[in-house]
Amino acid sequence: MKHTHDRLDLLDTFIKIGESGSLSKAARLLGTSQPTVSRRLLELERMLGCKLALRTTASFSLTDEGRSLLAEARDLGDRWSSLSHRLSGGQSRPEGMLRVIGPSGYGNGFLTDAVTDLRAAHPALRVELTLTDRVIDLVASGAECWICVGEVRDPDLVSRKLGAMERILLATPELLKRLGPVTIARLPSLPCVGLVPYVQGNVRLLDRSGRPRMVALDTPIKTDSLLSSYRAILNGAGIGAAAPWMCQDDLKAGRVQRVLPHWWLEPIGIHVALPPGLYRPARVTAFIDALKGRMHSLPGFRPAT
Repeated sequence: MKHTHDRLDLLDTFIKIGESGSLSKAARLLGTSQPTVSRRLLELERMLGCKLALRTTASFSLTDEGRSLLAEARDLGDRWSSLSHRLSGGQSRPEGMLRVIGPSGYGNGFLTDAVTDLRAAHPALRVELTLTDRVIDLVASGAECWICVGEVRDPDLVSRKLGAMERILLATPELLKRLGPVTIARLPSLPCVGLVPYVQGNVRLLDRSGRPRMVALDTPIKTDSLLSSYRAILNGAGIGAAAPWMCQDDLKAGRVQRVLPHWWLEPIGIHVALPPGLYRPARVTAFIDALKGRMHSLPGFRPAT
């Protein structure tokens, strides 16, 4: 009987947390301390084998499992066994709702391909893909996975490097005809399309042997959108940068040409950021595997070792 009573105590604490949206408010409602409430929440997560809440020093939100538990917990006396089985199942089988955030350029390409691959392999899984080129608060968003270009600067998140993406310079044949021969020395005086924050100001170019050279770029047009910057390149607005997977069809068709073909921009890292915590639902692991499968086949992608 004591074990059952312990479970109900933990659920009562979780209901207070979920309804108040704060560990400290729940502690005041229960007449106890915030560390005690936090320990009870961790104990319930360990008991169920899944993560119920995402929390940092600045934000708090429930996971999909947490919201489901909160909705049904008041009636748990005669439903505990089936509910526990259903919530913990997400740890061994890719099911439930997977919420992913990624950059718009990748989202309109291989990121969406990875999502459709995942759904084809696991029909019981539902996926919500949000595309943005802005820095986001992953925990506050309620998402379980964020695909990031460049470094993950939030120390509260778990970051895993998937690999690095090669980038080349290119422009339309019409623009290159007007500009004349492009050299490293002339590049700072030629119009370029900027991509904030990766292609602007001083950029690092590497030759075939990996030796670096810093070059200043003049970017009369710049944007924080990969798709927008590439569109401007296709429109002949300037010399710009793109990854081979994005421009290979246009290169083959002659719509764009390599600029400085013996030089590359420094490869940019691709990371997956995850909320802090011990538990990773099977749907998150399955998505990362599907994404790796797609990315490893891309031209110019270097998988992390």
